Amino acid sequence: MLIGAGAALGVAAIGWDLVSPSLSATAAGTYLRPCGDVRISSTWQGHRDRNPPSGEPGTDYAVPIGTAVRAAADGVIVDRKDTTTTATGRYLALRTDDGNYIRYLHLRSSAVLPGTRVSRGQVIAESGASGFGSETGYGSHVHVSLWIGGTPLQMGFTNSVDFENYVQPEDPVPTHQSTTYAWNGVLPLATWTPIPVSPNFYYLAESSHIAKETGDLVIYLHAAGVTKGFQVRVVAETLDSSGRVVDTSVQPSLEIPATADTSPNTPTFGQYTLPYLLSGRLRLFAQIRALNAGIKVQRVIVKKNYWLS
Repeated sequence: MLIGAGAALGVAAIGWDLVSPSLSATAAGTYLRPCGDVRISSTWQGHRDRNPPSGEPGTDYAVPIGTAVRAAADGVIVDRKDTTTTATGRYLALRTDDGNYIRYLHLRSSAVLPGTRVSRGQVIAESGASGFGSETGYGSHVHVSLWIGGTPLQMGFTNSVDFENYVQPEDPVPTHQSTTYAWNGVLPLATWTPIPVSPNFYYLAESSHIAKETGDLVIYLHAAGVTKGFQVRVVAETLDSSGRVVDTSVQPSLEIPATADTSPNTPTFGQYTLPYLLSGRLRLFAQIRALNAGIKVQRVIVKKNYWLS
């Protein structure tokens, strides 16, 4: 199974889910932080102490734009907003199986639709900075709000509780991997070409029948001679027990336009982000396609945070 988000999804769905009062509302010490053990830029109490107080007190987790956001618990996605309007920007809402309600604000994109059942730790969105009609209405972070035993409409938006009081005491720390490769490869025009991450090596991630890998992958490209642009995508290969490729799955491509100054000496920088979950005999590699002749990719940087299970 592969979960990816090479580009933002554009589906809009807005609605409110009412929680049955018969459901339990106990979550202490069970929830997962959205992006792991990262810096908190503003606490729930800090939101309440503002003048005026926040209209939706929550916890702000400081992460770069495009960081994978994971579900805090098993549950159902019940609300999604895909525009940058209002203070919330894009958001997702999760009704957890214990009867509580969580909102994730200021997202760049969402990976699940309302009505989708999700599992604890599943990637559900990408972090952003959206709000007030802009992609950069805030500094980049994820705002998480929690209501115990009901929805914000039932309980009032200001009556959230401190999410940090309900998280699992120790979140797993991801393994970080970073590589830089001076490729200096001239791309053929309009042809999907594998991107090396080191000399004669192309694979970004791999799993087996006994080991799953969950991660956040970012590919940075430094190219010269770009007058129109280039495209980047990731391909997943399924392998049989002998290591032979039996199937491929192509993730959405992302187009990187040329810089405003298209002179030959002006570099173009590209970035492709992919949250993923690999289970079974799978591996990932990236491809690039030139939209004009003469593009030379000078440097490839791959950064990855991942968890093995």
